[in-house]
Amino acid sequence: MEDTKEQLVQIMEQYNIGKKPLSKLLGWGETTVINQLKGALPGREFAEKINDIWENPYLFSEILEKNRDKITEVAYKKARKALDDRLFRDKAANIILYLAGYSNCDTAPYQMVATLFYSQAASLLLYGKPLIDEDIVYKPRNYMPYPEVYSSMLKKGIRAVKGSENGLSQEEISLVSSMHKLLNGYSPNAVKTLLKDDRNALIMRHRSSGANDEERTEGITISLSEFQEYCLNENPDLKVADIKIIRKYFDEKLKKSRNKEKKNGN
Repeated sequence: MEDTKEQLVQIMEQYNIGKKPLSKLLGWGETTVINQLKGALPGREFAEKINDIWENPYLFSEILEKNRDKITEVAYKKARKALDDRLFRDKAANIILYLAGYSNCDTAPYQMVATLFYSQAASLLLYGKPLIDEDIVYKPRNYMPYPEVYSSMLKKGIRAVKGSENGLSQEEISLVSSMHKLLNGYSPNAVKTLLKDDRNALIMRHRSSGANDEERTEGITISLSEFQEYCLNENPDLKVADIKIIRKYFDEKLKKSRNKEKKNGN
C-alpha cells in the first residue's frame, strides 16, 4: 500500500480538489485532510478509505455524485471535469463505462469484453477503421482478447459513470449498443464459444506467419492490421453490410462448433 499522505496529495492533484472540500466530500471534519498532510498518524479506516479512492476512480465518482451537496458547485465542477478527463481518455474503458450504464450494470465482464471485441471487428468491417487503437493480446490459456480490461472489471467491478456517453460519437454508440443487443441474444456458453473459436483461429493464423518463443510463453499480440485482415477473410460479404448481418457469422461459427463437438463425441 502506498503512503497515505502521498495518496492524499495525488488524489487532490488528479481530481483538482482542495483539502477542505475533500474532507467534506468524504464526510469528515474540515481539518481532517489538513492534519493528515501535516503528519498526523492516519487511522486504519481513514487509510483504507484513501487507498480505495486512490486505486479506484469509479469509487471517487460515486462519492462525488452522492455528496456533491456537501461542497460548493465550483468545487464540484472542477472535480467532475478532472475526473471525467481521467476516466474518458481511454476509449476501451469509456466503452465499458457506457455499456455499464446502457445495461444497468447487468452484464458480465466476459460479455463486456465480447462486445468490445466484436464491435472492433464490426467497425473494421463496416467502416474500415478501428473503434479503439489497441492491438489484441492473448495471454497463455486465456481466451479473453483484452486481458487488462477484463481483469480491471473483475477487480473493480462494473459501474455506470455519469457522462460516459460524452466520450463517444453517435456512430460509436450505435455500433456498441447494436453489438451488445446482438450478443445478448446468445447464451453465455455460446458467447464464450465464439470468443474461444476466434482466439484459436487468430492465433493459428498469426503463428503461421512465424511466432517467437517469447510470444508462446508470455502471450500473443495481434496487430490491428492482422485483425482487420482476419475479419475481412472470415467475412468477405460483410464489409458493406448492416451490423445485424453479423448474426449469420455467429450462427455459422456456433453450428460448426456444435458439429465438431458431436463428431469428437462419437
